[in-house]
Amino acid sequence: MLRETVNSAGEKTLFSKKNSIVLSTIGVLATAMLLYFVGLDSYPLLDPDEGRYAEIPREMLESGDFITPRLNYVKYFEKPPLFYWLTAGSMALFGQKEWAVRLVPAVAGFLTLLLIMGLGKRIFDGPTGVMAAWIYLTSAIPTVLARLPIIDGVFSLFLTATWGAWYLGYKAQPKQTRRLWYCISWACLGLAVMTKGIAAIALTGLIAGGFIICRRDWRALLTFAWVPGLLIFAVIVVPWHWAVSAENPGFFHFYIVVQHFARLVSQEHAKPFWFFVAIFPFGMLLWVGFFFPAAAKSFREAFEVIRSPRKDRGEGEGILFLVIWVLGVIGLFSMSSCKLIPYILPAYPAMALLMAHFVRGQALMKGSVLWGAAILAILLLVSAGILVPMVMRQDALSMAELLPAIRFGQAGLILGGILLLVSLFKRRLIPFATGFAMVLLFPAMLMVVPSVAKYRKVGGFIKAMPNPLPAEIRIAEWRNYDQALSFYSGRRTILVDEIGELAYGSSQGDHSDYFLKGEESLKRLAIDIPLLVNIRPGAWPKVRNWQTLEPVAANSTNIMVGNEAFFRLTGLKPWPDSAITPPPLLLMPQGKD
Repeated sequence: MLRETVNSAGEKTLFSKKNSIVLSTIGVLATAMLLYFVGLDSYPLLDPDEGRYAEIPREMLESGDFITPRLNYVKYFEKPPLFYWLTAGSMALFGQKEWAVRLVPAVAGFLTLLLIMGLGKRIFDGPTGVMAAWIYLTSAIPTVLARLPIIDGVFSLFLTATWGAWYLGYKAQPKQTRRLWYCISWACLGLAVMTKGIAAIALTGLIAGGFIICRRDWRALLTFAWVPGLLIFAVIVVPWHWAVSAENPGFFHFYIVVQHFARLVSQEHAKPFWFFVAIFPFGMLLWVGFFFPAAAKSFREAFEVIRSPRKDRGEGEGILFLVIWVLGVIGLFSMSSCKLIPYILPAYPAMALLMAHFVRGQALMKGSVLWGAAILAILLLVSAGILVPMVMRQDALSMAELLPAIRFGQAGLILGGILLLVSLFKRRLIPFATGFAMVLLFPAMLMVVPSVAKYRKVGGFIKAMPNPLPAEIRIAEWRNYDQALSFYSGRRTILVDEIGELAYGSSQGDHSDYFLKGEESLKRLAIDIPLLVNIRPGAWPKVRNWQTLEPVAANSTNIMVGNEAFFRLTGLKPWPDSAITPPPLLLMPQGKD
């Protein structure tokens, strides 16, 4: 009877533990559905990035050419095409809609969460994997980039799969299982290269090579499934590179030399060497209090494994691999002069796993964690008090329109702060409270972004005009380029005194009618054809004196002007000059009385 009771109790305990993991997993995935997918269609595209990465796939669908990417109808070889293909596929299925464009990074973010859970379970245990997914999900940079249709989210997904599969292959014992994991890694590496180029190879070589060196396991180099792996890699990577090179003889020089190596020393987006080191911890926002002790503990454990490479082949080895993963991404991109925050996204899955391991250990029993949670709670409560004065310092957005978002933000900060204070008395709730405080801020973010789109971007203007615009109307921009104009209007934009990233494409063939120089060129267009022009507010005093273009719509950063032929064809009514006031400004296209 006693044995049955013990067994029964043991089974009940095990069942309860499994239930807890299942419920936690469901909770994380349900929250991911909220943070990643809700509201993707609630605001127009945000230029320049969202407009660019929506317009290239749109032009692919329009032309039927999926080999040579084009932006504003000129060749655009900044990146490989996989992200464009995925986005074009989404638009082909669901239509030319904002949410169809944003669906691709959202799905990539969701799949990355699943990979983090699986890798955490393999390296540590199931609960650690779920905790790592929760940390990643409620960190600022990963969540924002899961809603932003740029290449980095998909790139990070494939890199996470590449490195995770490689490590599982390294750890696998049966030869066939090891070869299978390595082949999966090679395939994912090919997909990463097709997403963002040879940076994937450099990062993978640095991380895998660094790990092998630290483990002094030179024989492992012979087990990497080189023959089938390279064949799989080639099947994924070679066909497009071969086809695009055949169609475009100058492709390789621009794609390899200019876009990969020249960017290492380019002054475009130049930042100091330490930029990513400083930004990386704060990209986790509310988790930053856990970041530094978790990083310190992980580095100590990794160093111990390096000192005794044959002693530990358990969790310590996994920690070493994750530490090299983080250092490899941050280190390699820090060597480049050109630095953009999304570049370091691939480091966050590994950091989330290291922090989850730290949290799942004895960290919650330490006084430093309690102090960190208490300080964070106080900061949230203080932020709620100073939020209004901080927002009032800006003048681009209407305070009246921002007020509901501010109230939601204050409520989220206060509730998050209170939840963290309560968790101090129930320490195991601290990780939940930290992440949930971030979730509480999501409604405010969802309300602010549409206001930003209205007051600072141009997509809403085109959507408010007759759809479609009459075919005779041409669209131009003077001294700027907002890519979303082509996406919404379905036509090419004439750029005057602006070329930027289209310099290479504009030199391939004759595009002289679409790349003009000098204000006289714009004046002639305004006389000759029905014309809609996007300008910056600073250019309006000069344009007004031409007496050929009148305001169609305006916001804090853009003024759209049209000539008489434009207003006649659209039936819209111009705004008087007196309506153009200092920001915050919002004048939507208006119909005739």
